[in-house]
Amino acid sequence: MNRFSALLHNYEIPSYITPLFWQHGEKEEILREEIRQMNENGIGSFIVESRPHPDFLGEKWWYDLDIIIDEAKKRKMKVWLFDDNAYPSGFSAGKIRDNHPEYLKVYLAEKHIDAIGPLKGSSFIVKAWLEEGDKLVGVVSAERIDGMDKIAAESLIDITSRVVDGILYWDIPEGNWRVFILISTRNGGEEGTRDYLNPLEKEPVRAFIDYIYEEHYLRYSSEFGKTIAGFFSDEPRFGNAPSYDAGLGKKCMEFPYGGAGEPSGNYQVVLPYSSTLLKKLDIQSNGIIRRYLPLLWYEGGEMTSYIRYTYMDVVSRLFAENYTGQIGNWCREHNVKLIGHVVEDNGAHARLGYGCGHFFRAIKGQDYSGLDVVYQIWPEYTSGRFTTPFGYLYSEFFYWGIAKMASSAGHIDPKKNGITVCEIFGAYGWQEGLKLMKWLTDHVCVRGINLLIPHAFSPKYPDYDCPPHFYARGENPQWRYFHIWSQYANRVCHLLSGGTHIAPVAVIYHAEAEWAGKYEPFESVVKTLHIRQIDCDIIPIDTIVNREALTIGYGSLSINNENYKVVVLPYAECLPVTFMERLLELADNKIHVVFIGGFPIRSCEKEIEFKYIIEKLKKSTYCIKLNHEELADKLTGLGFNDIEIDSYEEYLRYYHYIRLMEDIYFFTNESKNKSINTNVRFRKECNPVAYDALEDKICKLDYKVENGVTSVKLNLEPYESIFISLNYEKDSTFITTASQITVSDLINDFLVNVDWKVSTATASEYPEFKLQSRIKDLGNISIPAILPNFSGTIRYEASFDFNVSCSLESIILDLGEVYEIADVKLNGQDAGIRICRPYHIDVTDCIIKGLNRLQVDVTNTLAKTHGNNSLDRAMPQEPSGLIGPVSLLY
Repeated sequence: MNRFSALLHNYEIPSYITPLFWQHGEKEEILREEIRQMNENGIGSFIVESRPHPDFLGEKWWYDLDIIIDEAKKRKMKVWLFDDNAYPSGFSAGKIRDNHPEYLKVYLAEKHIDAIGPLKGSSFIVKAWLEEGDKLVGVVSAERIDGMDKIAAESLIDITSRVVDGILYWDIPEGNWRVFILISTRNGGEEGTRDYLNPLEKEPVRAFIDYIYEEHYLRYSSEFGKTIAGFFSDEPRFGNAPSYDAGLGKKCMEFPYGGAGEPSGNYQVVLPYSSTLLKKLDIQSNGIIRRYLPLLWYEGGEMTSYIRYTYMDVVSRLFAENYTGQIGNWCREHNVKLIGHVVEDNGAHARLGYGCGHFFRAIKGQDYSGLDVVYQIWPEYTSGRFTTPFGYLYSEFFYWGIAKMASSAGHIDPKKNGITVCEIFGAYGWQEGLKLMKWLTDHVCVRGINLLIPHAFSPKYPDYDCPPHFYARGENPQWRYFHIWSQYANRVCHLLSGGTHIAPVAVIYHAEAEWAGKYEPFESVVKTLHIRQIDCDIIPIDTIVNREALTIGYGSLSINNENYKVVVLPYAECLPVTFMERLLELADNKIHVVFIGGFPIRSCEKEIEFKYIIEKLKKSTYCIKLNHEELADKLTGLGFNDIEIDSYEEYLRYYHYIRLMEDIYFFTNESKNKSINTNVRFRKECNPVAYDALEDKICKLDYKVENGVTSVKLNLEPYESIFISLNYEKDSTFITTASQITVSDLINDFLVNVDWKVSTATASEYPEFKLQSRIKDLGNISIPAILPNFSGTIRYEASFDFNVSCSLESIILDLGEVYEIADVKLNGQDAGIRICRPYHIDVTDCIIKGLNRLQVDVTNTLAKTHGNNSLDRAMPQEPSGLIGPVSLLY
């Protein structure tokens, strides 16, 4: 039986929702109650987040964890363990700071002295630049060529051997020179992670495992792989700068927002460092790296690209191997999994600072791919940047890049089995209700996410730490509708799991290009493709160079069963020669290679053979140079589009998935206001049907089949989504006679001259309502003259006459604008609940000829009551109530 049928036959499906469950040391009954609430509302597992707990690894922690595991075990739920008591992971509950200070982070810093030569017999007091605990790594001199900061790479001289007792003795040659003093130091970097382990070395991470992972295994080994599913790692990082934008060569970095206790303005840049790093750099550079280290900070011609690429290549590999890789291996050896995510924000995934150099390398050691969405993605914020409590966020990366990047790692890594987790919904403020949650769910799932980590359940109320909190000790008025969202999310994730994603295009990940020179981020290409309904995966250079799960065939490239017809490269000034060689191999096998904006002009490795390879690529029939405006049309002309759309639909997204020969498409409308009415064509003759995962029903589609192509009429209102199966196992019991309805084609009968009775109830008062006699009509109640601070449920009651024949095929109640959940009863019958647009309720079975009694309960969020916080104040607040107009469509 396929999954459509299984869902409609009410077969039990797994839960794909694993929320964070915050711990503060609450009483046993509260912990058990929170778990019960989760379990009874569609949640099958959770992550025990220890960050707020007052006694992590102490007696109270183990006592609470005993209770949590016991309750989860009784309910057959899975438990994941947050792997530290602080955010981000890597603090080791202070154990490394207290017991192994030699394992803490160190940095490479540069100080410099400018000097004009010639001057024989000169000396420099190097030791005066070293603070307590610092160590001298080396001293290098270079000639300045612009009177400012650019240096002549060929003039670099390693003069470390001339340092005696902390004094450099060096005859300054003629010219304008700079003496660089290179220091290993504990000073500088991100203050909040100063006492974190050094992720570049094996031993510090092993100590972290011993203090955290081994301690939990010691007590709960019998539950590992059973109730305890694994560990969650949260945003480990280099932390050499408190910045998303910590790229090499940036002498001064601005902290992205003025957080309390954090530095702002310009400051000295230090770089991740360790003795192992220096040894690896020496090996990879054939022993020349020390002489050229100043190029990590300063421009010095073409050699700069090579040195920066080499440094980032080595430092990102060390992080991946010693941190994520080592922890992941320990987990698998102990029959559990490692999940979580790194910092991806604003492109940090390919940088230092908050990043860890290379997303795909850093995430490789995990059993699932992962990302987080915290306040960063909003409907229709598709380009530019916008201000948030977390500073400026760049919409293009978050809207088009982050989820696609993460799901691609889940697709191409065999170990991950196609699973990508997304920490989601956190820190949006109380303004975030089920409406936005449904939109966000669609947004990430249509890009390949299939396991959700809602942020968060907190047994503390009110908890001002990164709301919303879903249950909120029963005070969240939308909680009684949470199961509608969770059932929907579980259905969507179930249909998008256990199979293979289908996309025609492989877009190359840009990290190496960014390290070495001018570049374009991959998300620019994703946007160009997605607004024209051409799907893709993001592929790292490593996968292609190292042939990781890769097969090259004639005309197609296969990576872990994902098949791509064309490879697209965002503009890159520099690329590795080894990768260019592989591109030539692809072209020789008739796989199209598209360079956006131009061909690379040099290698970020050695120049050997680069010119020869690039000339061969330029002459190849299968290598072309295009700009963004040409890309979609060219790929369509080559037949590399999976589907065809009749009209330009910039808000239409799709995801093609196959499981056990079940060929399904997931379509979503990402607009808040614009409807989509178009035709979609599939290159297959079939009898398609649609599945509405929110309503849990199958419906027929209007379609026609001609010349091997099936054309389907697709109607999606804002916030709507639909699955289309091309080979559904027909079961007439579950197929309705109705097609997808275009409401604009129906008669609109407005309910006018209706007297509305309005009453209210907070979450704690519900279901006891208070009459609001001053409210006489529909409209926004959150205005000064009415109830600007009310959070809860507003009940609207009215009677109306309906004198049209009730034998109509369908009669729909259109509520118009609603903020934001609508729960409708008609003539005492439950007619339906809507958590988002469209607020259309089928009342065919409830309406009667003559006088009808209508009740609409509208529930808003806690933003009106608890909105005085840094999150809610940063975004516009929506109205509250039933705005209307209310009408009948038939």
